[in-house]
Amino acid sequence: MHRIALLMSLHAFVGTAHASVPASVPPSLIGIWALERPVPAKGPSGAVPRVELFISGGTLRGTYGCAKFTGRLSATSGAVRLDVRVSEPAPNERCALAADLPFARALNDVTRFVVTRDRLVLLSNAERWTFRRVGFVTPAKP
Repeated sequence: MHRIALLMSLHAFVGTAHASVPASVPPSLIGIWALERPVPAKGPSGAVPRVELFISGGTLRGTYGCAKFTGRLSATSGAVRLDVRVSEPAPNERCALAADLPFARALNDVTRFVVTRDRLVLLSNAERWTFRRVGFVTPAKP
């Protein structure tokens, strides 16, 4: 009987510990990245939207002009998995891009990456995006 209780306690502890471990992301991916290529199509205002990714640990935030998106990522040995969702704009914000953001949906199809000191390339079967490092992110302490 004690053995079963011990195993159940151990299982609960391991499950809790596993849930608190952040997703695996190589340190070289952590940073602020601006899209260089392809150049995004002009938005409704006629301006080319600025596209940025903010990667810190297993989390991802980004902007596509006025639209914002968030998500999670995990990456190892050139393989990457992204789970990105468009964020709802604040009630006082007007953003035509936020209603339908194909870029954010397409990020979910990314399967591979290549990173250097100042460039990040994300690859899917249909797309290739090249980002330039524009800054660094200090990871939050757990």
